[in-house]
Amino acid sequence: MEPAIYALSLICVGILVSRIKHLGRVTKPAFRYLNLAILWAMLPIVVFVSIARYSRDQILSFGSAAILGLASMGISFVLAVVISNIMKQDRKTTIAITLNSAFMNVTYLGFPLVYAMVGITGLGPASLFAVVVAVPNLALGVALASAATKRRVNARLVVENVLIFPATIALIAAMLFIGFDVHLPDVVSETFDQFLAKPFFALMLVFVGFQMPIVNPRKYKSKLATVGAIRFLISPLVTYGLMMAIGLTMKDLVSKPSLILAIMPPAVFNFFIAHNFNLDRKLYGAIVFYLTIICLFIALPLMIFLIF
Repeated sequence: MEPAIYALSLICVGILVSRIKHLGRVTKPAFRYLNLAILWAMLPIVVFVSIARYSRDQILSFGSAAILGLASMGISFVLAVVISNIMKQDRKTTIAITLNSAFMNVTYLGFPLVYAMVGITGLGPASLFAVVVAVPNLALGVALASAATKRRVNARLVVENVLIFPATIALIAAMLFIGFDVHLPDVVSETFDQFLAKPFFALMLVFVGFQMPIVNPRKYKSKLATVGAIRFLISPLVTYGLMMAIGLTMKDLVSKPSLILAIMPPAVFNFFIAHNFNLDRKLYGAIVFYLTIICLFIALPLMIFLIF
C-alpha cells in the first residue's frame, strides 16, 4: 500500500493546487510548462537511460515486455469495440470507451509505480512495454478523435506525429546505442538513479492530479464499469496468461513491471485528446479520475496479493 499512498498523495497535491482559484494565473502556465518538460525532457530521459544502460543480450532477455504490452493493448482494444457495438453506443461514446480501455497510464503513473515497487531495474522492461502502448495511443488517439468530430484523418500527419514523439526518438536513440554496442557512461546512469528519477516521477504524479477533473460518477456508471472491467480484469489476465504461456515466472525481470503496467488505469493522454478535440471532457475525466482511485486502492493491491 505504501506506493499507492505515495502516488495518491502526490496526485491529491496536484488536485488541490488546481482547485485554488486565486493561484490559477500562476499554476496554469506553470503546469503547461511542466507538461512540456515531461514530454520533451523527462520521459525521453527515462526511456533512453532505462534502455541504453543495458547490453544487447540483456535487452533481448526482457524484450518479451513489448509482446506483453502489444497483447494487452490489442485484446483490450478489440474487446472494447465489440462491447460498445453490443451496447449500441454512439460513435463518440464507442471511441471514448475504446481509447480508455486499450491505452493505460503507462508513463505518468505506470513509471513512478514501477520505480516505487520494483526499483530502477524494472524501468528497462517497463520502457519497452510503455513505448509499444504509447505510440499507438498517440496515433490511434488522434485518428479516432478526428473521426469522432468528423474531421478528415490525415495518415501522413498521424505518422509524422508518432515519429517526432520525443519518447519514440529516445527509444530509437537508445536502440542505436545498443546496436552499435556503445556503453552508456556510468556517470549518466548514476546521475539519473540518484538525482533525477525520484523528482521526475513525483512531478509526473502531481501533474496527473492537476489535470484530473472531479465530476459526479453516477452519470457514467455503465462506461466506468465497462472500462474498469477491461482495464482491471481482462488486461492483467491477458498479460499473466501470456506470461505463463511463454514460460515467464514472477522471478523474471519482465514479469512484475509488465503486470503493474497492464493493470494501470486509463491514460491521462486520452483526456488531453478529449480536450484538444472538444470531446466530452467530463466523461474522459470521470473515467481517468475514478478508475485511478480504484486502481491504486483496490485493483493493484488485490493483484499484488494474489499474484506477486
